[in-house]
Amino acid sequence: MKESRKGMRARGVTKRRIYGAGAVVPMVLVLSSLLAAPASAATLTVCSDGCAYTQIAPALADAGKGDTIAVGPGTYIGGFTVDLSIKLVGAGAGMTVISGGGTVVTIGSFGATTEPSVTVDGVTITGGMARSSPESIPFAGQEGVFALGGGVEIPPKAHLTGGATVSITNSVITGNSAAPSSADSSGFALAGGGGVDNWGTLTLTNTAVSHNWVGGPAASDVSGAGILNQIGGRLTLYNSTITRNHGIASGPNACGAGGGGVDSHGKLTVADSVVSKNSLDLSSSANCGESQGGGIFITGGGSATISDTTVSGNKVTSSSDGGDAAAFSGGVADYGTLTLTDSTVSDNVVNATTAASTGTANPTAGGIGIVFPGTATVSNASITGNSVSATAATGAAVAEAGGIQTTSTILSNSFVSDNRVKASSETGSATVHGAGIQHGNGVLKVRDTRIDNNVAVATGADGEALGGGVWNDTFFPPPPSPRLILEKATVTGNTLTASPGITVHGGGLFTTFPVTLTSSAIFNNMPDNCFGVSC
Repeated sequence: MKESRKGMRARGVTKRRIYGAGAVVPMVLVLSSLLAAPASAATLTVCSDGCAYTQIAPALADAGKGDTIAVGPGTYIGGFTVDLSIKLVGAGAGMTVISGGGTVVTIGSFGATTEPSVTVDGVTITGGMARSSPESIPFAGQEGVFALGGGVEIPPKAHLTGGATVSITNSVITGNSAAPSSADSSGFALAGGGGVDNWGTLTLTNTAVSHNWVGGPAASDVSGAGILNQIGGRLTLYNSTITRNHGIASGPNACGAGGGGVDSHGKLTVADSVVSKNSLDLSSSANCGESQGGGIFITGGGSATISDTTVSGNKVTSSSDGGDAAAFSGGVADYGTLTLTDSTVSDNVVNATTAASTGTANPTAGGIGIVFPGTATVSNASITGNSVSATAATGAAVAEAGGIQTTSTILSNSFVSDNRVKASSETGSATVHGAGIQHGNGVLKVRDTRIDNNVAVATGADGEALGGGVWNDTFFPPPPSPRLILEKATVTGNTLTASPGITVHGGGLFTTFPVTLTSSAIFNNMPDNCFGVSC
């Protein structure tokens, strides 16, 4: 039988030590010295056979602060809470699996005054399903309305001022889900953080977050199918992949969907990583929200720094049988502060469809969407091959911003190329704006950037096709007015195509406000190069 650590340490107190030539140290001095010294960290081993423990939870119960729990190959039962500072080390993500148990791993305690610092290395976390979370009763007054953190839950400490400090390395978080079990009296229920829900400080290094899911019949809103980074949370991704996570809101109260890969309300840092093939689907009869941020969603008050990262192949869809359908930003949606450098935002998709006779399908921002008062600095970036498609049976189809939709942004040393915008209505109006860039209220400064080969197509009874390369007008009444500055920029090879009866202007640039042009060229666009003020 394994002797307890308490017993071992007590037994160690009875030993004598001899110092010098036969001198015996008095027992009271030995005891005082041992009590004053910090206890050394221990390693507790877990494996299927021949170790002190066969499961992780009993090892946690016996562990002390600073200990390491070493877990061998095999599959182990999840559903446990880590509430002290330890290291949990597996034999490798392909060998050590922690599975099931509701939320698989909870790190820290909701409402605690202090939270632990925890390292997790070399494991796969899978098979979790959150149906209700500790946040549900304080926030909604009943169980099951908030379902957060199917794989990993890092809850907030007292006063919602943060949570545990967690490092996850060389690991996989996959096949987890969050689905609320009930809605409140208004029909609201939130599914968030299918892979991870973070209120603390979380760093993922060389880790994959994939094939996680948020939704369910009770969910009105879904957030962060891969990772939900909450208000006050700090999330850092290094050399990691966020792929094939899926959020779907389709129940009777379906209203909104945000963040197929990552939904961040706090501070987000992404470097040397891939965010790809994540998706959001909103199917609603109510006109109360939209689907947005297929790859990354940065909410108002949040901030993100993204470098050396690929955001590609993410998808946002919205459909409605009885009203409007709105979808926004297949790659990165920014309502806060965004810095994106040395990165690629490509092949992301935004689709919206309405079957309502008077409804409007309005998808926007295939690659990057920056919403006022959000700001962005984008440099050394490739925004290419993104697409936006609006479809309406008899209502209006309005598709905008194949590459970027922006208000206040600095865009430099970049490419905005080969993006596509398409609007189609069988008997209603069809409108397309800004196949490359759509800019509204605020200042857009474009420097040393090429905007080329973007295409917009409008098919309908009437409508307009404006700005194949760049559209510069207002989203809402000024102030501020739109201000567009082009320095050493090239706008070329962009195309507008439309049905007869649809107004077509500005194959290269459409603007209703003055544009500052410095050492820039606008040429070989179809059907014209420039239309409006400053042309």
